[in-house]
Amino acid sequence: MSSPFQIQNLVVVNEAKAGVPIHSGIGYFDHMLDQFNSHAQVGVGLEVIFSKDDDDDDDVTDRNRLANNNQVDLCGAVGKKLGEAMQKLFQLEPSSASRFCCPLDEALVECSISPSSSDVGSLVEFTLPPYGIYPKGKGRSKIGQLETFAIESFWKAVAESAKLDVRFCKIRGDNGHHIVESSFKAFSRALRNYLDQVCPSLWERNSANDQASVALERQAKVERSTKETSISVHLLMNGKSEDTTVDTGIPVLDEFYTLLAREAQITLKIKCKGDLWVDDHHTAEDVSIAVGQCLDQALGTKAGLNRMWLAEAQIGKAKVEVTMDLSNRPYLGHNLHDSLGQQEYVDNEGGDASSPLSCEMLDHVLDSLVTNGRMTVHVVEKEAGSTLKDTVMCTAKAFGQALRVCAMVDERRAGQTASSKGTLSV
Repeated sequence: MSSPFQIQNLVVVNEAKAGVPIHSGIGYFDHMLDQFNSHAQVGVGLEVIFSKDDDDDDDVTDRNRLANNNQVDLCGAVGKKLGEAMQKLFQLEPSSASRFCCPLDEALVECSISPSSSDVGSLVEFTLPPYGIYPKGKGRSKIGQLETFAIESFWKAVAESAKLDVRFCKIRGDNGHHIVESSFKAFSRALRNYLDQVCPSLWERNSANDQASVALERQAKVERSTKETSISVHLLMNGKSEDTTVDTGIPVLDEFYTLLAREAQITLKIKCKGDLWVDDHHTAEDVSIAVGQCLDQALGTKAGLNRMWLAEAQIGKAKVEVTMDLSNRPYLGHNLHDSLGQQEYVDNEGGDASSPLSCEMLDHVLDSLVTNGRMTVHVVEKEAGSTLKDTVMCTAKAFGQALRVCAMVDERRAGQTASSKGTLSV
């Protein structure tokens, strides 16, 4: 049976603007489809017409004009046409799977895509429901005028017609709007990486993007003195870390930021004299606040940057993944509580016993860094280390790797912000 919905003015173009708007007939659905433009760098435009409708059909100024129709059919029709158009972009037939997680406050969704072994793709996994925690046990049935049960029909149609095997896994999610938005952004970023397999050197050291990033000569300096600490932090995004020096009086914290700088390929010069005779709290917090402030200042408006990335690191048995978004919306989510809860201090196996870093302050270090850096970060401990210190250093390593690519210029964006809003201003 043919769909009563007709898709017209369909444009799907790689690394270019569609030149036509998105009018699906459901406002929130328009907003989600626009994520392809911002995050996949695939220009999308279309208009949905209901063939049985009357002249009101043409009133595209009513952004929810089709909300009272069968949304499963509508979303499926849009997904089918978009998938068919996307499939034509895969001219070089990428053979490797692509995976991305999109970090939002109150949501983290993982998406993976791979070429289907048959002529028809499949939505292999879909664990997005429930969409939020309210109502309890049910989640949202509608976001704006989009009925949430219709979302699966969209992704199923995209997968089948694009000849992709697609998986969605909700890792965390309390907010329905952000769960759905995270899924569209995760797919968009996974699609971009899938297409970029033909040019895998985009984010490598000394690539054109890397050289353009270093050429910006981004740097920042923060100095602050209180009765508790005297701190100087100088951060240079110069593509190297050999000149990094970190002296906080807390050896584990020194190691943490030295490793983070090495993996991020930045130079950090940190000097802190704090009231360690009291405890580690003021020093660890104030240093992390200052580093976060330097990052925020150095990154500026974030216009033209890649903005999002995820990185997995391993040290010994420890395996940690960090997903980062230079969003200007501070949020930290992590599952390190069980590992941190095993002992009182990060390094019980050595280090300077007179100035250890407490486990509760490691949590605070991450929060202060992320909050003042105005970024959204999700940390996922995949495997616990033989020691807690391995897990902590693994977190620093993954954090630095993610930051390096997030902060890198994407020359294809030509200085434009990677956002459907057009800005990251808050």
